[in-house]
Amino acid sequence: MPGFAAEGETTYTITINNATDGHTYEAYQVFAGDLADGVLSNITWGKGVNGEALLGALQGDTTIGSYFGECSTAADVAKVLSDNATAMEGTPAFASNSANLDVFAAIVGKHLGSATGTSTDAGDTYTISGLEAGYYFVKDKDDSLTGENPDAYTKFMLELVENTTVSPKSDVPSVEKKVKEDDKYNQDDGYGTGYNDVADWTIGEAVPFKLIGTIPAMDGYETYKYIFHDTISAGLTLDTESVKVYVTEDKNADLSSLTPLTAGSDYELITSPTESHCSFEIAFSDLKSVEIPEGSKYIIVAYTATLNENAEIGRPGNPNNVYLEFSNNPAQSGEGDNETDETPKDYVIVFTYELDGTKVDAATMKPPKSADSTPRATALEGAQFVLLNSTGDKVAKLDENGKFDGWIDLPEGTGTDGAITFDDWTAYDETNKVILTSDEEGLFKIIGLDDGTYKLREIKAPDGYNLLTSDVEVTIKATTANGQEWTGAPEDALTKLVTTSDGGDPETGVAFITIGNNKGATLPETGGMGTTLFYIVGTVLVIGAAVLLVTRRRVNAQDK
Repeated sequence: MPGFAAEGETTYTITINNATDGHTYEAYQVFAGDLADGVLSNITWGKGVNGEALLGALQGDTTIGSYFGECSTAADVAKVLSDNATAMEGTPAFASNSANLDVFAAIVGKHLGSATGTSTDAGDTYTISGLEAGYYFVKDKDDSLTGENPDAYTKFMLELVENTTVSPKSDVPSVEKKVKEDDKYNQDDGYGTGYNDVADWTIGEAVPFKLIGTIPAMDGYETYKYIFHDTISAGLTLDTESVKVYVTEDKNADLSSLTPLTAGSDYELITSPTESHCSFEIAFSDLKSVEIPEGSKYIIVAYTATLNENAEIGRPGNPNNVYLEFSNNPAQSGEGDNETDETPKDYVIVFTYELDGTKVDAATMKPPKSADSTPRATALEGAQFVLLNSTGDKVAKLDENGKFDGWIDLPEGTGTDGAITFDDWTAYDETNKVILTSDEEGLFKIIGLDDGTYKLREIKAPDGYNLLTSDVEVTIKATTANGQEWTGAPEDALTKLVTTSDGGDPETGVAFITIGNNKGATLPETGGMGTTLFYIVGTVLVIGAAVLLVTRRRVNAQDK
């Protein structure tokens, strides 16, 4: 939206609308001339370029050089730039292809002299004043963008024959990271079902992630560097074979129906980055060279990472992040070492939990002092359990430290009725560790569980106590901030942890359950109370027999 110069004014002002702080714009006069009735005539090279060097560069360029082959003056070059002009017979108008103008601007940017004018900052606008009529190249001053917020250098060309207002032609991509929650969050907020900022999983499971980067406007760049820098915590192991990269119109597109880009040609998967503090990179050395279907808005990186034995239990959780590195200076693109900027990091977090069981004498059970304390009851050592899944058809395999190591089939029973006996479990435990044994404090633990329902099956009771006749069902319930607005603080992501019957501590990630056993029945002993009991019973029987004998004799006497 151009402004108007005051009558008789011989210099003009460029106003640049940009609410982003920290810019310093420079204007370079490319063409000068005589202004009459809003039209430039008698065009010459402007004060801001090296005209002779610029002409030679234009003629030597492999893309647009044919347009300028017969040019010898600034006026000839200006004529080629006109929408209605042709450089030679049969050659299409130069300006009919916007890519031609981008190449032209890039060449001009490499043959600049001294800036004709520099901007002043006035809030949401920048102004460059005192400019004579002409054709100007406007760009950010080199190395001027040093603010915390990412931004892109801009360049554009305009004819200045009156006061003019413009908006910078630049674009900055953004990036988001999402993790899939597998059971308690099944919503689709535009990222695909279950994908959000917070999740909890079991050690050994493959956790799905998505990186979602926007595709920026790349007009004016010869090449465009675009790199995902992704960091996963030590508690996760990247499955490199799972990494797939897609170009899509929607964040929640059905990726299974799309053809992924090709690693090694479209992009590089770098699993051991040397120059950045991240776990892996998806690097596009030139995003402009990738075939991007019309209407595409996003580049999505989908992969899985396995929650491993190094996973943090409870808080602080297992946070992950991503940021984008992107070209931000079109004046330098195509030179092999593009100037870049970085987006802010975007975070997600994965939790896992520990179940602590305490075996006690049921007759001494009392309420616990608090949710994070051991119940005040007599602890029982030597009870043995196995942990089953919610349907009871799989048993938890454990490592030597009691960490969950996957679900496996139950052993085959060898008892006469096909039941799984204690001997079956102990034999199975020799090759697949599955048995949990309570220690002298009655404690046994399973580390690395998702929230959900499980079954504890007692296979051996403590000495002198009865074996439980049914499985103990236990549910770990974690209150997590599933959604798209996580603040980044672990204490906001995991706020509560409990079990079916007892409490838990979200800080440590430990959920508690107390299991009581009753003592077995006491049988009679010789010389003790049992002998007295037999004496009493015997006496009663003798007296009863005597009464019966007397009664029968009386009846017989009456009959006679």
